[in-house]
Amino acid sequence: MPQRAQNAYTEGGDVIGGKDLEDAAFTTRPSPFIHVWHSLDKTGIALENFRHIQPVPSVLIVIVAFSPATFLGSPRRWAPSTMSSSNGSGTTLPDELLSMVCQELGNDGEFGSLYNCALSSKSFADPALRTMYQRHQFSPVFEQRDELELLRREADLDFATKAAEQTRFFRKWTVLWRSIVLSSLGDDTQPLTYKPYCRYIQTLDFRNLSAMLDDYKFTKTIQTAFFKKGLEAFWFPRKEFTRNAVDVIATVNAIGEAVTKKATLLEEIDGHISPGFLPRWISRSPKLSSMVLWRGDALAGGAGAAIAQKCEHFRDLTLHEWLSPDADESFAMFLDELKPNTLDYFEMISYNNLGRLSFEALGRHKSLRELALGNLNQEAVRSLNFLKGCTELQIVKLDDLYGTVQLEESNNDVFLEVVQWLSSCRNLRDLSLKKFLDGPAILSRVLCSPNIKLTKLSLEGYTVRHTNAQLFHGALAEQKSLESVWLKGNGEDTTPDDLSIMVQGLCALKNLKELVLKDVSDEFSGDHITTLAVSLPLLEDFWTSGGEVSEDILPALAGLKNLKNLTLYAMTQFSSSAIMEFLASLDTETQKGFNLSLMAAAPEYDLSDSEQELIREYIRANLEGRFDFVLWRDAETSDSEDD
Repeated sequence: MPQRAQNAYTEGGDVIGGKDLEDAAFTTRPSPFIHVWHSLDKTGIALENFRHIQPVPSVLIVIVAFSPATFLGSPRRWAPSTMSSSNGSGTTLPDELLSMVCQELGNDGEFGSLYNCALSSKSFADPALRTMYQRHQFSPVFEQRDELELLRREADLDFATKAAEQTRFFRKWTVLWRSIVLSSLGDDTQPLTYKPYCRYIQTLDFRNLSAMLDDYKFTKTIQTAFFKKGLEAFWFPRKEFTRNAVDVIATVNAIGEAVTKKATLLEEIDGHISPGFLPRWISRSPKLSSMVLWRGDALAGGAGAAIAQKCEHFRDLTLHEWLSPDADESFAMFLDELKPNTLDYFEMISYNNLGRLSFEALGRHKSLRELALGNLNQEAVRSLNFLKGCTELQIVKLDDLYGTVQLEESNNDVFLEVVQWLSSCRNLRDLSLKKFLDGPAILSRVLCSPNIKLTKLSLEGYTVRHTNAQLFHGALAEQKSLESVWLKGNGEDTTPDDLSIMVQGLCALKNLKELVLKDVSDEFSGDHITTLAVSLPLLEDFWTSGGEVSEDILPALAGLKNLKNLTLYAMTQFSSSAIMEFLASLDTETQKGFNLSLMAAAPEYDLSDSEQELIREYIRANLEGRFDFVLWRDAETSDSEDD
């Protein structure tokens, strides 16, 4: 074992401690984020425990002479970087090939195989470790998702064993972050870890770090182990009721300051970052292309100027919230600091005070392809016409926070400019409006524009029994290119004409693959559903509410040969035999994975437990799908959070 690696391990190095390393190295599912060289000094026994992890087929294609055992042999007798010939001599594989193998494993999420590669030889360790840290954000440890084997075993585990497994899995999470932070300290002559792991990472996700620091399992004992031997300066303890916690924000700021000094390959920074830090971190990250920030005020103090000066690849920005009174002015300043045509993607998720100045500044970025503005306040809705400079958009998602602004009646000039703006976006393919009182009125005009060829449309929060709704439903037929339609609103007290116009408009969309009708179809009859099924042969996902619906609709639904998901929030009157006959008519190959959900079955058509189990077993065995069944009296409204 290299002396530097030995020292890193014995001195605490990039692991919490020797016992943690032993636990990780000998667990059934190894963490890839531990110091591998210690295991090389264990006479190969660690690899014996991982013999069941097979390399992916793509790697076998690259190295055709390798058998599965080749990757998993004893590291003392064989290394994957050496290929033996018939006379027993060895030929060293080029580093480029080893790197390709590791990259392929990384692309397939094969962290167990990468771990084995790192254990097998020194020449394989470097590309394996590099790949594992480059893609660390996709690992089970980082995401804290139990692997399939543990899930299969959970049924046989008692509570204490499950708790121990969870604690050990959590400790691996802390090992990963400790190794990243520790590798950012020291210098090239005296590194604190065997490899400079932080130099490999491309995503610095402080959301994940914050979740770990704030987790109840991050106890005083774990805190002590995490912050010892080199990380004492990052420990900001505080008392939270009876719990020993840490100051998450202060810790994140300190760790970010250290890691960004060395993590020069960063492409993405995510998380809750305090004002004043981000401009400095950006200036150290020339490859930065994307940021996801909890609060927009992190951009204050010159973040835009730093991006303009250092980050020629920057394209994507997502903000969760920005409620400070000067949010509009500050964001406009940030956008003006950027070079023109920098942004491709901008999303504002939650509550904010963006408005006219921000919208005007966004217009300087003709490069903008996707724009999502959530929770717009009243003043922002009245200023949407100032987005008219953004004409190259492909995806637009707008969400009115209150749903009370009546542009057509009270601000007709703004209403017409918004219609003109959207109609001028010749590349627009995906349009979504949520809780806009004028949503149907806007769309009834935009959909008729010859410039617009949508593939996806979503409208939420409108009333079907309204003249503008009829105009909107009628205009649907103009968008023959639509493949997905999602409608949600108030479908009460509708007239036959309201429903007929809606169905006729939808039936004209012959390319439709996804149709979701929530609440707007509450008064649908079986005939409405049958008409849609017969008219839309390419449907793959069909979700609709409705009134009383008999099993007479099932033959028409069975005619949808591409259908994969069927959800009926109508009062279905289906017998078990009719359901079985419907399922038997489906194609077991093209409709594999079919899911059937009857979410408001009529009480008189209740299915017994044995009937439900028979249907579930059939759909599992023949279609590898799922069956959900809920009686009407137990059904929640279709706008529940689960929907």
